[in-house]
Amino acid sequence: MTVAVMAVLQMVASPILKKLLTDTSTYLGVDMASELHDLETTIMPQFELMIDAANKNSHRAKLDKWIQELKQAFFSAEDLLDDYEYNRLESKAKSGKDPLPRHACTTSTIMKPVHFVSNRLSNMSSNNRKLIRQLKELKAILAKGKEFRDLVCLPAGNTAEGPVVQAAVVPQVTSIPPPNVIGRDKDRDNIINLLTKQVGIESSSATYSGLAIIGAGGMGKSTLAQYVYNDERVKEHFDVRMWVCISRRLDVERHTREIIESVVEGECPRLGNLDPLQCKLRGLLQNSKKFLLVLDDVWFEESGNEMEWEQLLRPLVSEQTGSKVLVTSRSNILPASLYCNKIVPLEKMEDAEFLTLFKNHAFSGEEIGNCRLRQKLEEIAEKIANRLGRSPLAAKTVGLQLSRTKDTTSWNYALKTDNLNDPGRALLWSYDKLDPRLQRCFLYCSLYPKGYRYNMRELVHLWIAEGFIDSCNENKRVEDIGKDYFSELVSVSFFQSVTEINSTTSYVMHDLIHDLTQSLSIEHCFTLEDDKMAEIPSTVRHLSVRVESMIQHKQSICKLHHLRTIICIDPIIDDVSDVFSQILRNSKLRVLYLSVFNSGKLPESIGEQKHLRYLNMVNTWISELPRSLFTLYHLQFLKFSPKVENLPENLCNLSKLWYLERHSLYGNRIKDPYNNALPQVPNIGKLTLLQELSYFSVQKQKGYELWQLREMNGLGGSLNVTHLENVTMDEVLESNLHQKTHLESLQLGWSYMDDINVEDSLHLKILEGLMPPPQLRDLAIEGYRSAKYPGWFLEDSHFENLENFVLVNCTALESLPTNAELFRNCCSLRLKNVPNLKTLPCLPAGLKTLSIAKCPLLIFVSSVEPEQHDQWEDIMNTDQLVSNLSLIVSGFQVSDTRDIVSLEFSSLEQLMALMDADMSHLENIRSVIERKEFVIKDSINAWICCHKERMRLIYGRNIGLPLVPTSELTQLELSSCNITDGALAVCLNGLTSLEILRLNEIMTLTTLPSQEVLQHLTNLTELDIKSCWCLRSLGGLRAATSLLEEEQHPPFSRLDRWNR
Repeated sequence: MTVAVMAVLQMVASPILKKLLTDTSTYLGVDMASELHDLETTIMPQFELMIDAANKNSHRAKLDKWIQELKQAFFSAEDLLDDYEYNRLESKAKSGKDPLPRHACTTSTIMKPVHFVSNRLSNMSSNNRKLIRQLKELKAILAKGKEFRDLVCLPAGNTAEGPVVQAAVVPQVTSIPPPNVIGRDKDRDNIINLLTKQVGIESSSATYSGLAIIGAGGMGKSTLAQYVYNDERVKEHFDVRMWVCISRRLDVERHTREIIESVVEGECPRLGNLDPLQCKLRGLLQNSKKFLLVLDDVWFEESGNEMEWEQLLRPLVSEQTGSKVLVTSRSNILPASLYCNKIVPLEKMEDAEFLTLFKNHAFSGEEIGNCRLRQKLEEIAEKIANRLGRSPLAAKTVGLQLSRTKDTTSWNYALKTDNLNDPGRALLWSYDKLDPRLQRCFLYCSLYPKGYRYNMRELVHLWIAEGFIDSCNENKRVEDIGKDYFSELVSVSFFQSVTEINSTTSYVMHDLIHDLTQSLSIEHCFTLEDDKMAEIPSTVRHLSVRVESMIQHKQSICKLHHLRTIICIDPIIDDVSDVFSQILRNSKLRVLYLSVFNSGKLPESIGEQKHLRYLNMVNTWISELPRSLFTLYHLQFLKFSPKVENLPENLCNLSKLWYLERHSLYGNRIKDPYNNALPQVPNIGKLTLLQELSYFSVQKQKGYELWQLREMNGLGGSLNVTHLENVTMDEVLESNLHQKTHLESLQLGWSYMDDINVEDSLHLKILEGLMPPPQLRDLAIEGYRSAKYPGWFLEDSHFENLENFVLVNCTALESLPTNAELFRNCCSLRLKNVPNLKTLPCLPAGLKTLSIAKCPLLIFVSSVEPEQHDQWEDIMNTDQLVSNLSLIVSGFQVSDTRDIVSLEFSSLEQLMALMDADMSHLENIRSVIERKEFVIKDSINAWICCHKERMRLIYGRNIGLPLVPTSELTQLELSSCNITDGALAVCLNGLTSLEILRLNEIMTLTTLPSQEVLQHLTNLTELDIKSCWCLRSLGGLRAATSLLEEEQHPPFSRLDRWNR
């Protein structure tokens, strides 16, 4: 059986087709239902036998023809059903009423109208006639399948040999183990030696030399290069390291950009053309001592691209000789400009090492408790390993596939499979074991070029839009099902995770695996590459574009009558209106992914795309959305750039919309709620299927009421609800926050222009009615003005997963909830401007981040310091403080200085009121603040008087209140609060995991802890101390040896920053 036919077979026998056939039988009559049942139970299980029998009986051509007819009838029926659903949605948008009831499973791209069509056929006669005619044609084609089975003399049941395969279930993958490199230590050490110990022969025109790892596909060249790249010896030897995947197509501008991003560890701004990019790269590298550039998977065409290679490598300069370019390639014919004077051929692994590698994958996952079973599988594993041709890629893919079913039947069946010694055959074997739903998703990835960094979220959204995700699971969101699909592909090594510079995770696909996707998807997927005229097969349904201009290909694309997908991988230079006005006449597109920087408008013809589910305009200059866009009633995903500033009110007619996102030009979602990155739309409550709404501002005008959230129970991710001062109690109860069970993060906030210190009794009632769902991980409350917490806050069982808790501007609260269960899993606690907060409960055992700012009544004193209250004046150095303050206020305006003194006085008044202290002797300070002619010298003296009084009160306390976080803490931020020298020493003692320490505007600190304390901060990599005006000693700071860089600053911000 050929690979191509097998791919076609899997596409036809997909679960989506089975579901279509099953559901159409509900209203097409008993005779049709019986034929469909016969197809599902008899014909489909025997597809492979039918093909084998057809080959032997010379009926193969007939079978291929039948498959093509079946697929075309299926897609045509799907389009007609889609039209039927569109008409329903259009009627609903215009009338505000749904003319037809909806089936519970409404997210399928095909079957939504099927369940009610039979009852309403007379309502739309013209559409009904088309639909019935198409379904009758499908019936006739299906009948041919039964005839074909009889023609090749197959029995009525499934008699295929091999292990019994149960109904495929996509398992949930909770974690992916890190790669474990086995058997390549000698190769690694040899290459590192060549890179670091030998200078090499640098050309007179270059300061680098090249080294190439050469080997066949699947031998582990890239893995070995990664092993070398991440070795500590390499990191120490080269001060700049860069990694770029080249693959088949050399793109000088794109690869230059990727090299720059590797150097700066961030995104490279668009600089217009190649020349400024290369100037920037040269400027970045010319000050480096030695650099290492890894060019992974180089393909060199001797006939034509030597000049392009010279152009790419021209900016590679460094201060010293000894820089290196490490290349991986299947061929030892390489560009001269790489100066590869050393070739390292990658040999096959030794048998023992290869067996260890194979077993490492095959026995991964759950341990085998049965010793006899383990022994039998060990014996079979050794035999299978002997047949894999010592290919690491084959060992990984076959091993991981076997690890999912640790039984002798499956392993013996694999042992009998022919040609596993060929890596391509081994990959195909692993592909055959996938659930057909996963196969469709996997083959779709062939639209992207080799070396592409896949984004899981983006790919899952595309799969959903294409209808590849089985969505009739009421217990899981469709996106979560798609993530399970993706995780399963990762678990069998069809994708490998890569941690990007910005700490996000991308995924790459091995070249041989990519070759497999292309060979299996050749009928339906096509990539338009280069600027050469290419004949696009008429069967293509998914098209990716990698050309600068589509104009010369426009006619070819317009002939693709079944086209469903256009994805522009690279930016095109054409005007969107000129190119797409004709292409968009194809009315069957499901996905349109644009990348163009030559037009600011999307043509009105976009409105003809009645089937469109996914529209991405992020990488465009489109600033205005046409009116016709908002008649795309099937649209599920709408993504655009910041150039789109306004969204029209009729956006809410798109009732199927799941995701409405604004991205930067580099593809990152903008989610800053305070900048209101996503324009707010009135009546957004109509978008009941929306999966994310990061920001919602309650307003008193119609269309912006809180009850708009009532039916939006699919919301997930984060939700920030602001301006709760505009809400009524009726709206609160209607918002149904507790039913939004997919939310992970919730922020509730009030905003006031009046006195925020006045308690508001209505706040408690509102917060009581806004009970969040129990599965929340993050909860933030801002502007809350009640001293009490709502009842749901105090329930032991309500929050079981809360990890991050934030209070901001909560002016009436005096304590945190005493409910210990609330903070059981809390790893981050942030308190900002909670001015009446007086105490903290025992901090959670797993706390990683603690931030306390503007909590003046929180006073942390060590247990021994109250006994030293007579010595507090010795801590002060008044003369030095006067000098310091004079320098500080010299750069301030008079109004700023008055505010500083006034704030200190106000804070002192609060503290004295808390301690029931006499304030009569402070009237002279008040007079200084209120004096019209504000004298700087008097203000300094007033501030010092306030500060002395504060220190006297703090050190005069009868008991201490230490701040004692657990040793798990990694980040500590203290700002505008009171902590004494001794309390800080107690706090930092034993924080061996602490990485970041920030101290800001803490006037009670005079000296940092001693060497005995700070020497244990072995992981501290960032120290930030600002505006601690009374700090006069660094204590034992030099003992914190993990701080790599120290930088002195002017007095009174004298330790502004230590940074790694």
